[in-house]
Amino acid sequence: MGRNCIRLIAVLFAAFAAAMVLPPLVGRIIPSPGSYSYVKVVYAERLGDFLVSQPDYGKDTGRPGGVEWTIRDTRGNTYSPDAVDTLAVLENASQLIFEGRLPATLCGVGLTPEEVSAADFTMYFGDRGDRSYGLMDLPDQLSYRSQDYRTDDLFRFAEEGIEFIDAAENRVDREKSLRFRKALDAAGFVRPCAWAWKPTDAADAEALGYFLLDARGCLYRMGMCGGEPDVEPIALPGECRLRNLSFCGRPELLALALADDGTLYRMDRDLTFRRLELPPARNMRVAMHSTLLFRKFVYERADRTDYYVTDLDFRMLDSCTVAHPPRRDLTRERIIDVLFPLTVRLTPWQGLRFAGSEGWGWAVLNLVWCGVLALLLRRRGESLRNPFVVADLVVTLLLGLYGLIGVLAIPGLGTERNLKKRF
Repeated sequence: MGRNCIRLIAVLFAAFAAAMVLPPLVGRIIPSPGSYSYVKVVYAERLGDFLVSQPDYGKDTGRPGGVEWTIRDTRGNTYSPDAVDTLAVLENASQLIFEGRLPATLCGVGLTPEEVSAADFTMYFGDRGDRSYGLMDLPDQLSYRSQDYRTDDLFRFAEEGIEFIDAAENRVDREKSLRFRKALDAAGFVRPCAWAWKPTDAADAEALGYFLLDARGCLYRMGMCGGEPDVEPIALPGECRLRNLSFCGRPELLALALADDGTLYRMDRDLTFRRLELPPARNMRVAMHSTLLFRKFVYERADRTDYYVTDLDFRMLDSCTVAHPPRRDLTRERIIDVLFPLTVRLTPWQGLRFAGSEGWGWAVLNLVWCGVLALLLRRRGESLRNPFVVADLVVTLLLGLYGLIGVLAIPGLGTERNLKKRF
């Protein structure tokens, strides 16, 4: 009985693994219909408008491998590809610098290759997902002077609070752990720690340490200077409940913060927050491209892509929405919907997501898989009255091909009589 229960759990795990692997594998095997339409959207500083470029693969340009591009602004005016470089300078700056065609001024602002390159960067922010790591390193604020990176700066969060690990001796440094616990308690930190963030820039990580979210949703900064704790509370704006911090490591900006309701905030280097005039970003991964004169935000959605442009202080300037064209051929998606009752996806910003298949074709196929399994079990001499055989059939009936693979991957233990015959 016990062995069969363990086997049933193993069957469910094998079915879950099949659900993670099979749909993407089928998607790779079945060729794509090629109906995806590539769209490039840039912001033209000289026009104060977006330029939307779409390729037309059906036209012959007369050049080997050439593609005819249709370029329009949001008002419907058309432009040639050569005009884009002169109208949208900063989003094509790398190519213009390489060709030596960067203009000396743009919108009354002087340009140099060094300044344009230094101001250009791209970062991604949004939801954090559900991943965390058990062991973290806390660099000392004096590390950059002494270059003394010691193994006892490793720590973790346990039920009793923070614990520093002496990796050389594989033990908990109780004295150091107690000092940091007292410092956190004195600052008002309430255990357990809900989440911890570390700046991506090495200099910021040494100077600031970690940002900790306690059990009440309050934010604290925990650093270390000369081996001693450096802890302070960070004031959050209003009723904001922080969900994620995305560090960018820029001189003018420390991080972008996401609240539980999707509201976005900027976190300046004085550790203060200011709300941004941007749409909510919950369960999303948003791209920000920053240039010398503006910042462009890209929100990818299922049916459209939204573009927002702000000035360097995040004040809204313009926005544009590009709808995704409907797919002309959904053969691959239909096959996946019939083969599998559900699909499972794991992403860093959304975590584990289950999506049911459309239609009822998968239910009919599940009955077929269940019948195939019943025939196989009968040929093996298994009794369909055995409750564990019935459990195998139920798993296959509910999970379809996933369940069938799980049952076949974990062979049944059978009855005691069959076991004696085998061994």
